[in-house]
Amino acid sequence: MVLEKELEGKSLDQLLEVACQELGCMPEDLELEILEVTSSSGLLGMPSKKIKIKAKLKPDKMLSERANKALTFLKDLFYYTDFQIETQTNLLKDKLQIEILLKGEDLKYLVQNGGEVLSALEFLTNKIVAKSLGVGPKIVLKPEGINLEREKRLISAVKRAIEKVKTTKEPQIIKVGSQREERIVLNLVKPEKNIEAVVEGEGKQKKVILQWTNS
Repeated sequence: MVLEKELEGKSLDQLLEVACQELGCMPEDLELEILEVTSSSGLLGMPSKKIKIKAKLKPDKMLSERANKALTFLKDLFYYTDFQIETQTNLLKDKLQIEILLKGEDLKYLVQNGGEVLSALEFLTNKIVAKSLGVGPKIVLKPEGINLEREKRLISAVKRAIEKVKTTKEPQIIKVGSQREERIVLNLVKPEKNIEAVVEGEGKQKKVILQWTNS
């Protein structure tokens, strides 16, 4: 989908009509910027005027159209996979970005392992929309109540701590801010035969201690 177009013609009304045809929209969906107006002597000395404009889709129109296309794809996907996941859309006009908030009991299947499945789904959603409407504002899939970037950093920190325990045999401490983060740490440590995880503290003071064992 073309988001803006530069056009040149004899009248503003003519250019507006052409812009609507080429951008596939109504006049009220457009923002117009007059770039240049020139006058010259035409045939038989009659004055001739040319107008050059830039026509572009308003952010509301552009974002809502892409959001609708993304939601159609996601809702169909969740329906056929029988995933209980609800969607809520935020159009971020300042960032020229579409944020789709996901929530529901089956969200857990998308956010495992630092959200690898969710990242793949976000990539696919953007590809589907771009194929239909052309390249445009990014669509971001955001799980409700989960900070995936923080979780990715946590996973990296736990992996480094595991390697350090194996090398030095010294305990390593990982701070966790929620039960979900605690489960992430415990699941990463679980396959390690000679490392045990001990949970200590409560609330903001909760931590998981990784320590070497000879068993």
